[in-house]
Amino acid sequence: MNNKLLPILIVSIFLISSCSTTKQKQASTETKITDEQKWQKWVTDYDESLSARDGWLSLVGLYWLNEGDNSIGSTDSNQHRFPQGTPENFGTINISNKVITFTRMSQNTLIDNKDIKSQVLLPNKTIVSFGSYSFYVIEREKGFAIRLQDRHNPAIAKFNGTQFYPYKKSWEIPARLVRPETTKKINIKTVYQTTRQDDFAGWLEFRYQGKLIRLKAVSYGDEYPMSIMFVDETSQETTYGAGRYLDVDWPKDDSGDTVIDFNYAYNPPCAITKFATCPLPPQGNRLDFSVDAGELFDEH
Repeated sequence: MNNKLLPILIVSIFLISSCSTTKQKQASTETKITDEQKWQKWVTDYDESLSARDGWLSLVGLYWLNEGDNSIGSTDSNQHRFPQGTPENFGTINISNKVITFTRMSQNTLIDNKDIKSQVLLPNKTIVSFGSYSFYVIEREKGFAIRLQDRHNPAIAKFNGTQFYPYKKSWEIPARLVRPETTKKINIKTVYQTTRQDDFAGWLEFRYQGKLIRLKAVSYGDEYPMSIMFVDETSQETTYGAGRYLDVDWPKDDSGDTVIDFNYAYNPPCAITKFATCPLPPQGNRLDFSVDAGELFDEH
């Protein structure tokens, strides 16, 4: 190679490298998502989940089942009357020693999208469908119930999205999980005037305006965030009267350190449908100050 060309080549390589590095830095800056943008995306996803074909707004019925045979359909002759548009005689659900068996009466009814006449139904899993309608069985403290959905429910079309307080970084508060000494259960009341027992994750402690606050948290398993149900001074004013829910990440180490971000507080499904079976905040989870963050509520 000509020695005179070597310095020119080195400079050229340097300029190309510098240009590439600058572009990478610019791209990195442009693609960085702020905490507020991350929260806004969560709100958008939350809205979409509510109005999805199997979301909370698709619910059109909740029917508590009895031991033995339970006839379902759209005529008065059935023990559980379904809305018009469903078969007059949908079929029969038999409950015997907690075994749930559905036998169809309508030929166009499918079980898990299969042309099956009769099958054992697994709670929260097996789907029975007819046209735009579908149902599955849930189990609660008072027994088994049918949760009926309609993907064409008018409530979905009327939905204009949720309303939240503006995002505030100040409501992202450091907290510490204080675990119980032994594995415990926590009593949680529900809107159906029953009491259920959930796994107790412990107390989430944080400071607000110089005061130490403790909230009881529920565990639904290590693969899910902890759940807080709380009431504050905005309840029945600008937020849902029965309280709000909030998911909190488990601590990453033995320090117990985590973060409570009240911007992500959301309403229980009972705020938008009467066919939900919502748990209520446990005793002691009432805050004596206003949490002006998270989801708002307008009963109209």
